[in-house]
Amino acid sequence: MKRRHAPVLATERLVLRPPRGSDREAMARGLNDAGVARMLARVPWPYTLADADRFLAMAAAEDARHDFTRIIERDGRAIGCISLGEMPRVVELGYWLARDSWGFGLATEAARALIAHAFGALGLRLVRSGVFADNPASLRVQVKLGFRPVGRSLRRSLARGSLVAHIDTVLTPARFRQAGP
Repeated sequence: MKRRHAPVLATERLVLRPPRGSDREAMARGLNDAGVARMLARVPWPYTLADADRFLAMAAAEDARHDFTRIIERDGRAIGCISLGEMPRVVELGYWLARDSWGFGLATEAARALIAHAFGALGLRLVRSGVFADNPASLRVQVKLGFRPVGRSLRRSLARGSLVAHIDTVLTPARFRQAGP
């Protein structure tokens, strides 16, 4: 697959842009919330500025190779992160929002924009994702986008320090179109 990443994606309320060093405080603040961190597989808790620095360095290196990581920004403020990882072999959507941004449809809006880009400009044919079984809000986001559950697994959660029941989901371009805006 040819790398044709747009540097910035915009929606009605959001800007999805590459991470930058100035995002470290917002990332640390958002991910140092146990309620946010426990729903993510690879995020430790407590989450520190050093963790944010490591993530930002890794995101810069990975984006240059295969991953597509974007900060979710609203009104000039970093409120979360969204990514497509391990392209082109297995593409997995991941995302998080700071707690004060929950409940406004922002995760759905950000994911819709990134997935439209993935199926359009990037030419992907399948996106995988999933949620921990105790995260019905994130499952609702995925269902709105057209993802369908395809199985269950156990995934490690660094924040919880254990394996957690996980609902595996997939999305095709046809199901994404059917789900609509």
